[in-house]
Amino acid sequence: MGVASPDVGAYQQSLSELQAAVITHQNDAASTVTSQDCTSEHRRYEDVARHQLGQMTNMSGGMDNCGRAMGHAGPFDLASTCGSMQNELDRHASEACRGDAAANHAEAARHCQVMRDWLAREQVGVDSMSRMGGMMGGGRCSR
Repeated sequence: MGVASPDVGAYQQSLSELQAAVITHQNDAASTVTSQDCTSEHRRYEDVARHQLGQMTNMSGGMDNCGRAMGHAGPFDLASTCGSMQNELDRHASEACRGDAAANHAEAARHCQVMRDWLAREQVGVDSMSRMGGMMGGGRCSR
């Protein structure tokens, strides 16, 4: 029988947009000088990052369930990784723009590296799901 097939393309789109937001945040945060500049950049990033991560979180359970239904347990823990990224966004929100320019730049760089690492893990699962796309017959995920 199986479970409903997820929209892998939509998940990939949100993943790509979050990856781009992280890259932009690191580049833009590195050029902030004032506390106001830092706060403005952080708010811009937060809006985009939280929206895209919310999209991914909403789809991640279906992606995980489909992978498991097809007998592939390996990289299918996208929901857990989304939770880890949410925790990192929360941590960054509490630390961003709290120090001088050098400290703010260092925090943004640290955060962006952590997010890139989590996003790379997500990409493995999405790539695996994409390769299995041909096995999702009739909109269902099953062996």
